[in-house]
Amino acid sequence: MKRLVKSLRELQAAGRWDIDFHLPPEGIKSFPADTLCRVDEVADVAKDKRDPTRLPDVPFQYLDISSVDVATGSVANPQDLEGAEAPSRARKVVRAFDILISTCRPTRGAIAVVPRKYHDQIASTGFSVVRAHDDVNPFYLHFALRLPSTLEQFRKWSTGSSYPAILDEDVAKTLIPVPSAEEQDRIALLVVQALDARDQAIRKANYAWNRTLGEITSRLSGSAVMPDAMEKAESGSVPITTADIQETIRSLPELTIDGRNTSTEAQAVLI
Repeated sequence: MKRLVKSLRELQAAGRWDIDFHLPPEGIKSFPADTLCRVDEVADVAKDKRDPTRLPDVPFQYLDISSVDVATGSVANPQDLEGAEAPSRARKVVRAFDILISTCRPTRGAIAVVPRKYHDQIASTGFSVVRAHDDVNPFYLHFALRLPSTLEQFRKWSTGSSYPAILDEDVAKTLIPVPSAEEQDRIALLVVQALDARDQAIRKANYAWNRTLGEITSRLSGSAVMPDAMEKAESGSVPITTADIQETIRSLPELTIDGRNTSTEAQAVLI
């Protein structure tokens, strides 16, 4: 049986009495101690907000929890809305290369990097928005935030039973391994290349599947088979190194935040 001795003052300060919350995480111990940092030492938790209902006819793209592919940590199919259609949770302004962390059921790993084309769009308040410091690679940070050792800590900080949730403050204090800048870039490149290879394999498998179904249908109908061209991957390179990412961020428009740079015109979507 696990035992842990804590003073009453410590328990009251934490506001938690369960032993799991107070026991140190185990997974993070597998990394060298000198590489461990709190998230708020390498990133900021962004608080930028905009109320899209103030411009009811202006379209925007809404990133909610369902927009995150949990398997890969990618943004997939955000909603195209107008201001008048905005739900009450549509308030957080995101910058390209921000990292979205679902604060509800955080152990699912609904954690994604914001693609450049969704710069200055709106995310749900159900996300914690983490913005890497200039010398930290956001693709590496995304990888570190999805590690089992990170999700273990999210589980420990969670409150609630049916829908356990964490706060921005819990994300900020979570420990992650942070290697040198060069190693971050190397890991980021490996992760992005692996994700691209995965996407290509899925496209190839989907093409083969659809072609087979088409051939079967053609045989049944007696018509000739006309193979379609395989779907191509999206063109355009994605900046991966920290230096390239920072150069890209500097070239992007300033975020449109309530109280600053509010425009009556639709925001451009960067491709």
